[in-house]
Amino acid sequence: MKKVGVIGGSGFIESEIISLLLQKQFDVKVSTEDISKKENYQHLMELDHAEHLHVCEINSTTKSDIQQFSKDCDYVIFINSSDIKF
Repeated sequence: MKKVGVIGGSGFIESEIISLLLQKQFDVKVSTEDISKKENYQHLMELDHAEHLHVCEINSTTKSDIQQFSKDCDYVIFINSSDIKF
């Protein structure tokens, strides 16, 4: 099963993309800035095929965090990358 990393979003558009990826039988890894704030991503856990969804805490403005997050992904999608500066 291919793995897609999704960095920077859990809003409406992002949720639709994640839902589509799960329906297409991808493993999906989603980033969050603060994993203790479950209200930011809990709705994703209710999607069909959420057993293939993994939530990881990263600082999406840090190159090393993005590299670590991405290293086991076949694809990476930056949804809200306006804050990223390398």
